[in-house]
Amino acid sequence: MPNSDRFRLDIVSPTGIIFDEEIDSVSMPTPDGTITVLAHHTPLFTKLADGEVDIKRDGKTTTIVISGGFCEIKKNIVNILSDYAIRAESIQIAKSEERKRQAEEKLKGKLDNEEFTVVDKDLRLSILELKAAEKMKKRQRVN
Repeated sequence: MPNSDRFRLDIVSPTGIIFDEEIDSVSMPTPDGTITVLAHHTPLFTKLADGEVDIKRDGKTTTIVISGGFCEIKKNIVNILSDYAIRAESIQIAKSEERKRQAEEKLKGKLDNEEFTVVDKDLRLSILELKAAEKMKKRQRVN
């Protein structure tokens, strides 16, 4: 029998389905701040900001790093569509650190507006990934 205090969360990126489960709550970044959703939330459609989506189920937290996107909430289903999404446990710290270093080097050079936008976004995503991976490591040490 389904738990009436749970709801379905689907997170989809261009690479496919990142998350698809029944959960207790989800917190996600919006341009106006973080919102937390519980079961039976009022219908909502909102833009998402770059950041971490924290998913809770049975007292455990799963973190997914996203790069913007949109969230739709209706009928106890939350759909998140994002240009980029990765589970914290899938983050390869060495790759993220290297991507961060490369972006920082590129930012020291002359870039046109388009190049700057791409490199800046890459830098911000690598920093988000590193923060989420560190947070996950701390959580694992506590448990």
